[in-house]
Amino acid sequence: MNPDAEAPMAVISLLFLAVMYVVHHPLLVSDRMDLDTLARSRQLEKRMSQEMRQLELEFEARKRAAEQKQKAESFWRGDVSGDQLVLGRKEEGQEGPLGWLLGNLWSAGLFCLFLLFELLRQTMQHEPAFDSSSDEEEEVRVVPLPSCGWLTGFPSQETLESFYEHYVQNVTRDLPCTCEFVESFVDDLIEACRVLSRREAHPQLEDCLGIGAAFEKWGTLQDTQKFDILVPIVPPQGTMFILEMRDLALGRRCGSVLLELGCMCKREKLLGDVLCLVHHQRDHSVALDKCGSSIKAALCTGSHLDVCKTVQWFRNMVGKAWALLAHKYDFKLSLPPSTTSCKLRLDYRSGRSLLISLVLGVQREDTLVYLMSQAPDQEQLTTVDWPESFAVCEHLFLKLVGRFAPENTCHLKCLQIILSLQDFPRSSPGASHPILTAYHFKTILMHLLLQLPLTEWRHGLLAQRLQDVLWFLGRSLQQRSLHHFLIGNACLPLTIPIPKTFRNAKPVNLFQHLVLSPGAHSQAVEEFHQLLAQVKTLPCAPLAEAH
Repeated sequence: MNPDAEAPMAVISLLFLAVMYVVHHPLLVSDRMDLDTLARSRQLEKRMSQEMRQLELEFEARKRAAEQKQKAESFWRGDVSGDQLVLGRKEEGQEGPLGWLLGNLWSAGLFCLFLLFELLRQTMQHEPAFDSSSDEEEEVRVVPLPSCGWLTGFPSQETLESFYEHYVQNVTRDLPCTCEFVESFVDDLIEACRVLSRREAHPQLEDCLGIGAAFEKWGTLQDTQKFDILVPIVPPQGTMFILEMRDLALGRRCGSVLLELGCMCKREKLLGDVLCLVHHQRDHSVALDKCGSSIKAALCTGSHLDVCKTVQWFRNMVGKAWALLAHKYDFKLSLPPSTTSCKLRLDYRSGRSLLISLVLGVQREDTLVYLMSQAPDQEQLTTVDWPESFAVCEHLFLKLVGRFAPENTCHLKCLQIILSLQDFPRSSPGASHPILTAYHFKTILMHLLLQLPLTEWRHGLLAQRLQDVLWFLGRSLQQRSLHHFLIGNACLPLTIPIPKTFRNAKPVNLFQHLVLSPGAHSQAVEEFHQLLAQVKTLPCAPLAEAH
């Protein structure tokens, strides 16, 4: 070999040996220390092998379940068959970080073993002391996968079932019957309002619909006395509602409802069952102009439907309707003041009371999206702003889950257990308003219902699914990102009627305010870790004894 070529090869060899020495960094210890290190390394290797074996078994079980339920996509596209009980679909090759890890099981395992062995060697050499008072704290606490150490001490299936029975099931046992009564009572009120407004040119009331936790069957103790009812309204004959949508800060959406005269010429020509009062006769047109002017004066600000004025009109109508129905019921009805909904308070002789909020809504086209008179938070809204709500769409989704899922699934139990635990610290004096709300947990649950087959939500997997919900929340807080379930969700079932533009829209981040406010993010992380601690130390006494 040419001597000139041997010199670079020698240099390269020396550099390679130097790099290997720096990487491996062998311990300069006695033979006895080497034996101790070897023993600990073997123990670590054995423990890691057991964990990897457990991951492999879980992966194989999930793979078999997915193969058995691979026809789920056809159900969400409208092709429903009796044996298709899986809810949700995934695009090919999109299985997430955990799916990639399990798919590359052995490679990842060998790499992790080698990395941990090297870290252990260097840690044993330097032996640093842990200082809990360090000023360099992480702003976001890293939350590992569900199979890692942070779930050590997670309660068993029996403990979770015992907590659910005492703190949820016992206190919500009569909730379905109460919901049925509330809807029936509001139906009677709405029918009486229709009779009273038959000769008046005012918005017409459609059939009501219960929305929220109580009617979606995931209510807790906080939902046994408060009920939300949606009352859709349509424009009076000869007029029409035109919805003008706009975006607000932080992804919140609302719209205004423009009231205009409606032309019925096409219907008059096709069906002949109605006259176009705008163009048919001048006298009718003049009368309609007066009618429209009176409606705008009573219910509008300018030409837009005013939330406060419309709610006040509806409130007065309900008060008159109650006068016709009071003899049928054995409770006292009062109407507490409210500018965004018609509130009803039912007081029984036994001392029990119910609070019902009748929320007015205007439907968007032929979808189940509504502009409602009331939103969970009403900041920065004017009287002509009607917040957009997907409550009915989400209600339909959860109803479809309940219809096609196996009996006695645990998805709603997961939500109820978390929210029941969240209610405990709120009762303490001076507690701050929580950052993590019931809607965040509901959104996480709906995302997971699309990612996992319904068979994975059976009764015996309550502990595993609850871990999934908490892991999803931890990851979302770490990334400060929680996407809206309906806007921009490509995996959303086609049977859920939402505007087509929403399916291809940019996802809305429900945690955007955590990006803009580090203080709010820190509080949310603290609430998350407090929730973890509560889950691991579930109270054993029944609710009646806890107070």
